[in-house]
Amino acid sequence: MNSKVRQYPDISFVDTNTESLVNNLIKSYEAITERTLYPADPVRQFIYWVADIIMQERVIINESAKQNVPRYAEGEYLDSLAEIFKDTERIPPQPATTILRFYISAVQPSAQTIAAGTRATVDGEITFATVEAATIAPGDLYVDVAAKCITTETDPTTGEEVTIGARGNGFTPGQISQLVDLFPFYQRVENTTTTNGGADRETDEAFYSRLRDSMESFSTAGPFGAYVYWTKTASAGITDVKPYSPEPGVADIRVLLENGELPDEQMKQLILDTINAENVRPFTDLVKVSAPDPKPFDIDITYYIPKPRENSAALIQAELQKAVAEYKKWQTEYMGRDINPSKLNELAMSSGIKRVEIRSPVFEVVEDNAVAVVRGCNIIYGGVENE
Repeated sequence: MNSKVRQYPDISFVDTNTESLVNNLIKSYEAITERTLYPADPVRQFIYWVADIIMQERVIINESAKQNVPRYAEGEYLDSLAEIFKDTERIPPQPATTILRFYISAVQPSAQTIAAGTRATVDGEITFATVEAATIAPGDLYVDVAAKCITTETDPTTGEEVTIGARGNGFTPGQISQLVDLFPFYQRVENTTTTNGGADRETDEAFYSRLRDSMESFSTAGPFGAYVYWTKTASAGITDVKPYSPEPGVADIRVLLENGELPDEQMKQLILDTINAENVRPFTDLVKVSAPDPKPFDIDITYYIPKPRENSAALIQAELQKAVAEYKKWQTEYMGRDINPSKLNELAMSSGIKRVEIRSPVFEVVEDNAVAVVRGCNIIYGGVENE
């Protein structure tokens, strides 16, 4: 996840117009041999074959040349070009985190230690492990401790074993309930927070954007752009950053994650640790990391299908569900994006329905340090209507 897709005018380093190439080859052949090539001449077929080979080579030359330009480079080529930017490398996958609560069966007269690395799993495949040792004090029945996802997979790009990243997100409280490493007096385990913060390998779009932002890092994180850059270096799961100063000497960094997720306390601490490094934060700044202010809204619509397409109702309804999901993502993925029912109408109509009644949302301005958050979603099928 997420980042705005790079869109630039296409460029060419060599001509790839097939018709122009064929015409030039025919003219050259006729000039050398001093004879005319008629449409049915077998030599023309040979020239077409030669032109096809030349054109393929030109396309390859074009694509190869583009990989030398940062805005068009992809994958390992973009990684290589990153060397010309300041201390910037692609962010590897980041593990999801949560808080695990370990219970013992009865109060004990002495402290009970739970070792760092104690594992608990969702389903035997996706597993989390504690990041530090924890102690259940005498008289207590449980302790909370931070944990991170340790399940790995092979990165198709590098061939290395890496964390599963975003696949570790979204497990709600209580879903991580199977202990792998037993300890004395164990009763049960559960996650008390929804797993969050996992991110896949940084995309080309996000990496390129951060490479551009890296120019701001020649100064410390005093300027607006520098705070944006340093914050994004904390995790590839960060999609939007809005620094602002509510009072002199204070920098409040608002952060939004992929799919409009708000950062939990562990993610905030990770970002704060990154920004507070001695070579990053100005000595006089007090830095805070916050989630954007939520601007809740509901989706409440009724849609109608045109009678000529009644037989395709199931397909249209499925497309409408996709359209609503796309609207949710669009509306909540960036801070400061006004709540805009016109966008919902545009996406809904593209699904093939006849019309849609939008009771909610209504247009609302969203401040730069706030983000729209879906509170509820009610989609009603109103039936079939004539054109």
